[in-house]
Amino acid sequence: MRRKVPAPIRTKTVFMGRMDYSSVVLRQIAVELYKIRRRTMSKVLFWLCIAATLVTFGLVVLNTIMVLRSPTDSFLPPSCTLSPVQPCLNHPATANDLLQAAQMKATVVHNTSNALRLPDALNVATQIVQLVGLILIIILAGTIVGGEYSGGTIRLILTRSPTRTQFLIAKIGAISICIVIGALTIIGVGLVLSTLLNLITGIPQPVQLLTGMWLFHASLYILIALFGLLVYAMLALCLATVGRATASGVAGALTWALLEPVVGNILYLVGSSVKGPLGSIIQAIPDYFIRNTIDALLQNQAQYIENTGPSMLTNAHALIVLLVYLLIFIGIAWRSTMGRDVTN
Repeated sequence: MRRKVPAPIRTKTVFMGRMDYSSVVLRQIAVELYKIRRRTMSKVLFWLCIAATLVTFGLVVLNTIMVLRSPTDSFLPPSCTLSPVQPCLNHPATANDLLQAAQMKATVVHNTSNALRLPDALNVATQIVQLVGLILIIILAGTIVGGEYSGGTIRLILTRSPTRTQFLIAKIGAISICIVIGALTIIGVGLVLSTLLNLITGIPQPVQLLTGMWLFHASLYILIALFGLLVYAMLALCLATVGRATASGVAGALTWALLEPVVGNILYLVGSSVKGPLGSIIQAIPDYFIRNTIDALLQNQAQYIENTGPSMLTNAHALIVLLVYLLIFIGIAWRSTMGRDVTN
């Protein structure tokens, strides 16, 4: 008869916590977030996003200041003796001419500083998230997964608690939280900074835009941007898991993101030159790319916050395509994790 091995005696300073499935996952997510917070790379990536926001809006305000400091007579039409192009001045500038020049200067200042006011400020901040934030979240997602294989810690993790599924869920949860915190911080900093910098123009913020419906569509606009980052992050996670390295996740996801527009343009040109149904099918292939579907969702919301036209793709089409990508990436990563042999 086998003897029952007694449970190890733990000191009072060790707190095990609840051992149900969700509690273990939540604690593991907290562990992943702690590791991310302690890494120097994470701090560098975060401050790079902040720096990109400051530089972008700084360039806008610098250009605006240059226009504000330009003399009013520089906005007069050129003299007819110097330029035959119409309109031109064939007489000394009058008070009426100077008034028109001042109005022209005010128009140029308004157009130059549009990015400092809503709704353009929201669009600029979201574009920073879509460009700079995309690159940085791919690096982060590829690193926190591929680093487990590079450092050899994956062997210890997968042979002890938590389970492999909990391990993968924790990685996904930590990445999702980083996306939400990082993107909302960038957008928030961008909106506050643009509001403060707009004070130099003397042009008021269009607060009449801030209706309940406008805020609703603006919130959806931001959520779509976050969802797009999540899809690319899951691509990096998938490639890093399958390739067992940080480089495969980061390089693979960045290459995918960079090649999508190029391949899409090539397919469009090829489809335009091919007649009949085959050409239409080739032209429709880019409608199933990640970037195009994200842009379609953003454009469909931008029509309510910026008065632009809607996308050719419906929200249902774009959402279904992105969800399929998400399921495929997570499914491949899960299957690879569950079947992984960590003895070698």
